[in-house]
Amino acid sequence: MAPHGRKMSKGLRKKIISLHKKGEGYRKISKALLISQNTVAKVIHKFNKDRTATISQRHSGHPQQLTP
Repeated sequence: MAPHGRKMSKGLRKKIISLHKKGEGYRKISKALLISQNTVAKVIHKFNKDRTATISQRHSGHPQQLTP
């Protein structure tokens, strides 16, 4: 199955994680950044799983670590 949507920027991932660490909820983050709650949830879930905000290998070929 082909990937859907656009590639997310590192800056947007960092901003989602930053707001989450400040205690903001998915809804508030999604409204502030004009993205879906599902996108916010996926980024935060991935971050909580391995404590990094990695970019999917299918997009870039190599995972890239972001420092939160």
